[in-house]
Amino acid sequence: MRSYGGQTIRGFVRELKTNRTLSCVEIAIWVMRIVSYNILEGGVGRADPLAEVIVAQRPDIVSLVEADDAAVLERIAARLSMDFIHATGGKSGAALLSRWPIRETVDHLAARRLSDFKSLLEATVVEPEIDREWTIGVVHLHAKAREEDEKQREKEIAVVLDVFAPHRQQNRPHLLVGDFNSNAPYQEIDSEKVKPATREAWHDNGGQIPRRVVQNILDAGYVDSLYGFDPKQAKSNGSFSTQHPGQRVDYIFTFGIETPRIRAAWIEQDRLAKYASDHFPIGARIE
Repeated sequence: MRSYGGQTIRGFVRELKTNRTLSCVEIAIWVMRIVSYNILEGGVGRADPLAEVIVAQRPDIVSLVEADDAAVLERIAARLSMDFIHATGGKSGAALLSRWPIRETVDHLAARRLSDFKSLLEATVVEPEIDREWTIGVVHLHAKAREEDEKQREKEIAVVLDVFAPHRQQNRPHLLVGDFNSNAPYQEIDSEKVKPATREAWHDNGGQIPRRVVQNILDAGYVDSLYGFDPKQAKSNGSFSTQHPGQRVDYIFTFGIETPRIRAAWIEQDRLAKYASDHFPIGARIE
């Protein structure tokens, strides 16, 4: 029984009257597993635990932000047996690692000379056997939770949405993944569970955290994969910080992919992940 890009299921054709097995049928289900991870300040000194956290999730594709150290990327990629592309055109590095061929890449911040942004990398990866393309945008937006920070993120997400507008206009399936430093409108935030700096911003904002950026993404037609798969988890679980996980600021957004094709989505909160970075990695399995 052969596995194609994800899993293969075996079915049996039986005779109705006797229930005898007449034949066996194998059906290939094509799936892609993707993980997105903010590895904190380049991951220096933490390449091995970061790699172990990632490898446990069995990804085909990995998106990394704050990927500032080439030696760390090389070590993680070697552990995963993946090729990678490294974008350094913004204030912070981004990378995409893949066990599948990487066909095209664009460091949009370098191309547009937007060095005051953190990261915006686009890559097209080709799934073997069926030659299906996956276009992925690796995104890292401005941090912090005050109103002026949300306004800065609104400017940045406008650029991201403009970059990917041709994909949307042609209804071309693609993903936007990474650390958006933004909160979803449906997220239930307990101010006592967030990190102290965020709690201070919460009070300065009049008892709230701005949520317009994620709403802008949703309004453009994207689906929050975790919400599409498990709304309860999307509302209540946090990806940041690992010590005060009161917010979910890391996302895998899909466009042009029917929600039932999101077969799984998760926030990896195991013990090693708690200490490998200040963000928990997130993942999705898409058919």
